[in-house]
Amino acid sequence: MGFAERILTAIFNVSRYHAWLVLLVALAITGAAVYYIQELPVRSSFIDLLPQDDELIDEYLHHEEYLAQTDYLALLVELTKPGALSSVDEREGILLTAAEKIANLLRTEPEFSEVDYLSQPSANIPEQYLLLYTLDSERLKRIEESVSLAESSISNGELSLLPEENLRDAYSQVGKAFESVSNSSTLQNQGLKSIEKIRGGLGDMITLNKSVLAALAGVTKLPEVTSAVQGLTEIFISTDQATQRKPQGYFSGDRTMLLMNVQPRLPAQQGVDYCTKVMEALNSRLEGLDLEELGVTVAAAGPYAYSAETNAVINTDMYRTTIISSIGVFVIFLFAFGSFFYSIIAVIPLLISLALTLGWVKFVMGGFNLITSFLPALVLGLGIDYGIHFISRYAEERKRGSPLNPALKVATLYKGKASAAAAITTALVFLSLLFSRSRGLFEMGAIASVGVIISFISTLILLPALITLAHFVFRFRHREMILGHSTYLFPFFRFVVGKGRTIFSIVIILTFFVSFQAAHITFQFSSSDLVPHTESEDTLARIMDNFGGAKNMTIGQYFTFFANEQELGTVVAHLQENKFVRGVQSARDLLPPNLSEQQKTLSELNIESYIKQLSLLDEGLSKRQELLSQLRLMLPQFSFLQYGATLNGMEEIAIDSNRIQTQLQLLQHELGSLDLEGAQGRISALQSALRELDQNLGEVQNLPPIEALLQDIVAELPEGIRARYLTPDNEYIIYARVSNELYNEDNLDKFISYAKTFSDKYFGMILVGKRLQDYLHRDFWLSTILALVLIAISLRRSVGKWTQALLAGAPLILGYIWMLGGMKLLEVEFNFINIVISPLLIGIGVDDGIHLLHRYLEERKREVDGAIERGGALTAAALIVTSLTTMLAFGSLLLARTPGLQCLGISALLGIGFTLIFSLLFLPAALHVTKGKRL
Repeated sequence: MGFAERILTAIFNVSRYHAWLVLLVALAITGAAVYYIQELPVRSSFIDLLPQDDELIDEYLHHEEYLAQTDYLALLVELTKPGALSSVDEREGILLTAAEKIANLLRTEPEFSEVDYLSQPSANIPEQYLLLYTLDSERLKRIEESVSLAESSISNGELSLLPEENLRDAYSQVGKAFESVSNSSTLQNQGLKSIEKIRGGLGDMITLNKSVLAALAGVTKLPEVTSAVQGLTEIFISTDQATQRKPQGYFSGDRTMLLMNVQPRLPAQQGVDYCTKVMEALNSRLEGLDLEELGVTVAAAGPYAYSAETNAVINTDMYRTTIISSIGVFVIFLFAFGSFFYSIIAVIPLLISLALTLGWVKFVMGGFNLITSFLPALVLGLGIDYGIHFISRYAEERKRGSPLNPALKVATLYKGKASAAAAITTALVFLSLLFSRSRGLFEMGAIASVGVIISFISTLILLPALITLAHFVFRFRHREMILGHSTYLFPFFRFVVGKGRTIFSIVIILTFFVSFQAAHITFQFSSSDLVPHTESEDTLARIMDNFGGAKNMTIGQYFTFFANEQELGTVVAHLQENKFVRGVQSARDLLPPNLSEQQKTLSELNIESYIKQLSLLDEGLSKRQELLSQLRLMLPQFSFLQYGATLNGMEEIAIDSNRIQTQLQLLQHELGSLDLEGAQGRISALQSALRELDQNLGEVQNLPPIEALLQDIVAELPEGIRARYLTPDNEYIIYARVSNELYNEDNLDKFISYAKTFSDKYFGMILVGKRLQDYLHRDFWLSTILALVLIAISLRRSVGKWTQALLAGAPLILGYIWMLGGMKLLEVEFNFINIVISPLLIGIGVDDGIHLLHRYLEERKREVDGAIERGGALTAAALIVTSLTTMLAFGSLLLARTPGLQCLGISALLGIGFTLIFSLLFLPAALHVTKGKRL
C-alpha cells in the first residue's frame, strides 16, 4: 500500500469509526469561524488591486491622495416639473424653499457639522465684476458682440483714417497742393522726384475720399454702436452693488437645479463604515420630508456617497452570487441525483468549508478586494465537485450490493485519490498567482488555493462521517438512484468511440481554424472595469456639466497638470495646441466667455481720440455748403491733371485723377442728400455714450487681470466643485483629455517630451494603464506558464505517464483555445479582472480530464474491452453536474454591477463549457485513437 492509500485509509477509519467526534470538532471549528467573520470588510477601492512598491504606482497613489484631501457630500436638488414653471423667479423660489427645509432638517443631525446652499461673493472681487457672474449665456454673448462692435468701430473703424482737422480745411489744402500741377506744360517740366511726389499725393487723396465716404455711410450705423457702448457702460458702471453681494443660491444656468453642500463631522478617510453611516443619516432625514410635495428630487454625490454605494454594490454582488450559487448547487444536485438526502449531505461540508475559507480571508488579507469578492461563490462551485464525485462513487458501490463500510472505503480511496490530484492541481495553479505583481491577483491566489484544499479536506473527512451517522444513528435507509443517468450515457459514449477517429480529426481541424481567431484577442485596461457604476457617479457628472464649467469632459483618458496663477494660462494654451489633446478643462472655464480678452480690449480702447474724430466729422457736416463748394472747385483741377497726364503719357497719374473725380462727384451726392440734423444727432448721442463709457473704463483699466481674481472666484464654489479645480495647496488643476492614439508607437513619449517643455507637474492615468498593462501581460504569461508546468508535473505524478498526462490535459487545452475564439467573437477582450480566467480555467478545467482518465484506467484494470465506454458513462453524470455547478457560480457574475466581473463570468462560462464538451467528446475519442499505443 502506497503513501497516498495509507493516508486515505486513515482518514476513512477516523471518519467512519469516530463520526460523532469528527462532526463535533467540525461544528466547533465552524462556529468559531462564523463568530470570527461576523465583520468581514470588502475593500471597494481598485487601489488595493495595484502592484506594490512601484515608483509610478506610488506617484499615482500620491496624486489620488492629494486630490482627495477635500471631503464633501453634495446634494443635487432638482425640480420635478421645470417645464410647468416659465418664470425664473418661480423656479428659484421653489428650489430655495426646498433647500431651506432640507437644510433645517439636516442641521438637526449630529453627524453633519455644516449645511449650506448659498454663496457670498468674496470681498476681493470688485463690484464691476459681480454682474458678470449673474449673466446667462445669451446675455454674455450679446456683451461679447458689443465689445467686438465697439472695438471695430473705435480702433479699426471708418473714422480712424479721417484727418485730425476740419474736412473743409483738409480739402482746401489738397486743392492748393495740386493747383500748380494741373496743366500739361507744368507736368512736362516736373522732375522724376516731383512726379513721384504727385503720385503719392494722389494716393493720399484717394484714401481721404474713401475714408470720408465710409464715414458718411457709417453715420447710419452709429445708433447700433451707441447701443453697444451704452450696454457696456451699464455693466462697468460703478454703483452700489449691495444687492449683488447678498448670498445667492448655487443655481444651474437654467435655474432647474440647486446645489447643496453638506459637511460631515469626520473625513471620508475614516472608512467605508463611516461613509455608510453618513449616507444612512442623510437618507433617514430626507425620509422625513415629502419631496414630491416640495416639487423636487434629491440625489447625492461625493466621496461619502461613492464609497458607501460602491461598498453596497460589491457586498450585494458578493451575497447575491453566493446565494445564487448555494441554491443553484443544491437544486442541480437534487435534480441530477434525485435525492434530497444526498443533496443535504453534500451541502453541509460545503458550507463548513465556506465558513473556514472566509475565516482564512479575514485572518490573512483582512477582507476581500474587488476581484476576490466573487471567491465565496467560486469556492461553492469548486467545493461541491468533490462531494459529487464521492457520493457518485459511493452510490455506485451500494447499487452493486456492497455494504456500508466497503462502499465508503472504495469511495474514499478511489475518489479521494482522484479528487486529491484535482484539488492539488487546482491549488498549485492558484499558488502560481503569488508571483504576480498585482496585489489583486496575489490575494486571489492566496485565498483560492487554500479555499480549494479546505473544500477537499472538509468533503473527504465529513462525508463518510455524515453518511455513517445517517445510516446508524438516524436509521436512514435510502435506495440509491444516483446512477440512473449513466444508463442513458452508454449509447453516447459507444457512438463517440465508434466515430473516434472522425471526431478526433474534426476537433483538431476546427481547433486549428479557431486558433487564428483566438490569436487576435487583446488586453485593454480601463479603470472603469474595476469598479461598479453607481448613481453617485451619474449625479457628479450632472453636477459638473451644470455647475462646473466645461462640458463633455467625463469620457476618455486624462493627463492632470498642476499650475500656479502665473502658469495657468500658458499650460492651457500649450495643451490646446497639441494634436493629441481632445479637450482641456480648468478653472478658466468658470469665467464668462473671453472675459479676459474683452477686459484687455476695453482697457486699450482710445476713446478720447474717437470722440475727437466724431467732433471733426460733426464740424465738417455743420459746414456742408462750404465743403460742397470746395469739392466743386477741385473737380476741374483733377480734370486738367488727367488731361495733362494723358498728353504726357503718365498713365498712372491719369487713372488716379479720373478715380478722384469719380469720388468727388459721389461725395457731392452723399453730402447733398444727407439728413444733416439726423446725422448730427446720431454723432452727438454716440459722443455722450463714449464719454460716459470712458469715465467708467477708467476704473476697469485699474482692475487687476481676471486671472488674479480667479482664486477668489473658485474659493466661493461648493467644496466638491472647488476641489476639482484647486488643490489644498492653491495650485490649479488642469485636465487634458487625450486621444487613444497615445497608445500607438512612440506617441506617448512624444507627448511627455512636449509636456516637459511647459510644465514639470503632471500625471496621467494612461501612464498607470500602460504600466499595469505591462505587469498584467507579465502576470498573465508567468501564471499561465507556471500553471501549465505545475499541472503537467501533477498530472504526471497522478496518472503515471506523460502520454496519459497529455490526454488528461487535452480537453483543457482545447477548451482554452475555443474560449479565446468565443471571446473574440463576442468582442470580450481581456481586462484587469477577467485576465485571471487563464489560471482559473487551467486549475478548474483540468479536473474533468483527471476524473475521466482515472476512471478509465480503473475500468481497464478490470477489463480492457469497453473500458472507455464504461469509464465515460459512469463518470459523465458527475462531470456534467460539477461543471454545471461551477458554471453557475461564474454565471451569477453576469448579474454583478462591476463590468470586469461580468466579463469574467462570460469568459469562464465559455472556457468551462468548452472544456466539458471536449472532456465528454474529444477525450474518449482520443483514448480510442491511442488505445493501441502504449499508455
